This record gives sequence, structure tokens and C-alpha cells, in this order.
Amino acid sequence: MWKCKKCGEENEDSFDSCWSCGAGQDGSQPVNANEFKSAKEDATKSDYSTGYTTTYGTARMIAQFVSFVGWVVVTISVLILIVSLVKSTESNGSFALMGLFPSLAGVISGLLLVMAGQMTRATVDTADNTGQMLAVMKKRKWK
Repeated sequence: MWKCKKCGEENEDSFDSCWSCGAGQDGSQPVNANEFKSAKEDATKSDYSTGYTTTYGTARMIAQFVSFVGWVVVTISVLILIVSLVKSTESNGSFALMGLFPSLAGVISGLLLVMAGQMTRATVDTADNTGQMLAVMKKRKWK
């Protein structure tokens, strides 16, 4: 590490000039100070407003709905499972245990619905973020 003699910033040894002011290691001005200043302003400017609008609103809403339905199925199935277990302890257990298998199937199918909704949401978010990155790259290329 070396400290800039002009502005006092610390720089990596691999750099010949200061990243902050552009001065050389010996404190001399950069060859083209105006070009360095312009490049620094471009690098620090965070103008990533591309005007990108998502087209995945409906898919995102459907994924949330599928997850919601999955959680409702899991909740109802757990309630049926609890009622079946309580009824089986009160009676001889043959009739009450008939609710055990459907409730377990409901829990499993509900969790599968939740998983499908979450996977769909992740896929939609990835596609949306890819679209945003593409818009940023196109804007930067044609600037």
C-alpha cells in the first residue's frame, strides 16, 4: 500500500496513480487530468435508471396465490390430522384413523404447492433481474 502525496488516500501497490485524485506515486499530476476527472465522475455516477418496467406482475401474483393455497391446504390437513388423532384416542380408533392418511396426503400436497409457488417466484425474479441487467447494459453500451 502507498499513500498519495497529494490527497492522502491509500492505494494498492499495483496502481501507478491514485484512484481518488489521479496523481502518480511521486505526487505528480496525471498526464490528462481532465480525462481522469471525467472518468472518475462516470465511475462514481450511479445512473442505472433505465426505465425498465417488469412484465412479470401476473406471474408473480399467481406464484404467491399458489403458495397461499398450499399453506391453506397444509393448515387444514394438520387440523384434520389433530382431530383424527384425538378421536382415535377417545374411541376404538378404527373410524378415526381413516382421516390420518388423507390428512398426511394433504400436508404433503400442500407443501408441494408451497414449493412450486416459491420456485415459480424465484424463476420470475431471476427473469426480471436479467431483464433489468440487460437494460442497464444496453444503456451503457449506447451512451
